[in-house]
Amino acid sequence: MNRSSALRQGSRGLLAILAVVCVVAGCAELTARHLDSRHWNPQARQTLDMRHWRFDFISVPTRDSYGVKGTATALADTLPAWVDRVQELTLTAYLRDAAGTVLAQDEKTYLPMSLADATAVSFDFFLAPKVKRPDTSLSVSFGYRTVFTSTAAVRAAAGGNLPSQFVFFAGEAALVRE
Repeated sequence: MNRSSALRQGSRGLLAILAVVCVVAGCAELTARHLDSRHWNPQARQTLDMRHWRFDFISVPTRDSYGVKGTATALADTLPAWVDRVQELTLTAYLRDAAGTVLAQDEKTYLPMSLADATAVSFDFFLAPKVKRPDTSLSVSFGYRTVFTSTAAVRAAAGGNLPSQFVFFAGEAALVRE
């Protein structure tokens, strides 16, 4: 990892820590109100389309949490024609109330993969809110952070920084609200 990559990683980590500190301290809350959602509906197959990913999932109640399992598919027709690779991918599931306030979240980070392999990225999320609520008032939303690129650009970079003209960043996520 070169110095600029290390600095970017460090600043992302610092921002994440600050957001968590604000939420825990009560000065802010996490909201997914702006994200599409599906009602918590145990054992029902559901689909949620976002700008660059489609989530096919079922909600599975567990003893201590709300489980969400399924697959995510990159929507290739929304991407530049040169994209054939997912260099970085983090998927997040949010359990939210009717107002969009995030009650619990879980996140998975994946290894780089070809765009063809991104047609069935499996996930299992376990969402454990501090206080159990009636299932009828809950919804599930998803978020993602993806760096799309091309195999040729990865080879040309040979472990260094990818050329910026061959990096397509896409992300949707919950926001911190004060």
